[in-house]
Amino acid sequence: MCNHHGAADDEAQIKPTTIGRRDMLRGVAAGALALTAGACATNPETGRSQFIMIDDAQLQQAALQAWAQQVQQQPTWNNRAAQTRLERVGQRIVNAAGRGNQQWEFRLFDSPQKNAFVLPANKVGFYRGLYEICDVDDYMATVLGHETGHVTGRHAAERYSRAAATQTALQVAGTQVNSQLAMAALGMGAQVGVLLPFGREQEAEADILGLNYMQRAGFDPKLAIPFWQRMQESGGSRPPEFLSTHPDPDNRIQRIRNYINQQGWGPV
Repeated sequence: MCNHHGAADDEAQIKPTTIGRRDMLRGVAAGALALTAGACATNPETGRSQFIMIDDAQLQQAALQAWAQQVQQQPTWNNRAAQTRLERVGQRIVNAAGRGNQQWEFRLFDSPQKNAFVLPANKVGFYRGLYEICDVDDYMATVLGHETGHVTGRHAAERYSRAAATQTALQVAGTQVNSQLAMAALGMGAQVGVLLPFGREQEAEADILGLNYMQRAGFDPKLAIPFWQRMQESGGSRPPEFLSTHPDPDNRIQRIRNYINQQGWGPV
């Protein structure tokens, strides 16, 4: 069986529907073979066993739909210099993550929010408010490394699978994709454009993956610390959107500091 660390965090974000005991047992019986045959997989980037019961192509199809709706609702920030810089830094990061041979889209959204997000179809949204505090490329690389870590960590597929395991979708043995559940796993709420959080375990994992990609790409991972400090300070009494559901900022910074020192990239 796979480890289900962090499931409580995800359940707080994607609430399963209530189903009866008889329905659950029927679903388990119908889906038992599907769950035991290939549902657990070891992620080569993390070495962690993950419970995955959705095909990448199916999740990407839902991601493309979510992206199209996001682009339609949120205006693009048409700043050629800023767009060029975002793509340049982003390409270095995805190259370092071993995903440079894939097609990526980096889009600037014209919003004062200090936020960013990624969808499994290699679609990265970066908000003007966050861009404006990334005055050095290493700060931007911190964000893009983190978001790329969500992709290589297969976090959206993992969220979908954890939630689907408690849904009536299990009764069809995982052969059909619950589109509403897929949208939730992608971080898209009932109102398109509302971005929901990954679990805290996944956020911490994306931080570490992102530091690795930064370092491989030639950026300075030590600058992740002042970036997160700036993010923490810029929120005032209320944290920025990007931090509102993430790990405690002080704990996050200390964990990042410890990792940098362990890797010999410090001292910090």
